[in-house]
Amino acid sequence: MTSAEPLRILIIGAHPDDCEIKAGGVTALYREIGHQVKFVSVTNGESGHHQLSPAELVKVRRAETNQVASLMGIEYEVLGNRDGRLQPTLEARFELIALIRRYQPDLILTHRPNDYHPDHRATSTLVCDAAYMVIVPHIVPKCRRYA
Repeated sequence: MTSAEPLRILIIGAHPDDCEIKAGGVTALYREIGHQVKFVSVTNGESGHHQLSPAELVKVRRAETNQVASLMGIEYEVLGNRDGRLQPTLEARFELIALIRRYQPDLILTHRPNDYHPDHRATSTLVCDAAYMVIVPHIVPKCRRYA
């Protein structure tokens, strides 16, 4: 890659709004100089409100992610894992491996491994494990980047 080529940056948070809160500023800077950025929320964000039902909150969070994507000129994907129940399972790891292979990022940012929130810690573990396993060809073979 030459310095003239834009980087592909993947920012993975546990919940809708985590990417914005943790990396919104750096995303704006990356976008300003022409790099591509994609936000991913590993959970659907259904549990984070004291009055809205989970179904209502998912709709609100989806609308917010669409607004963020439009405002920042980025892709934003929300996965279907349940908020407050995320575990670093093989299924979730395989989903992230496939996502990473499809996007082919140059840089991945995510939560720190010793975060206060269990969904954040699970996301960190999933991203760390997936980022290594993405190069193993017989793991998630239908979505090989290196075939």
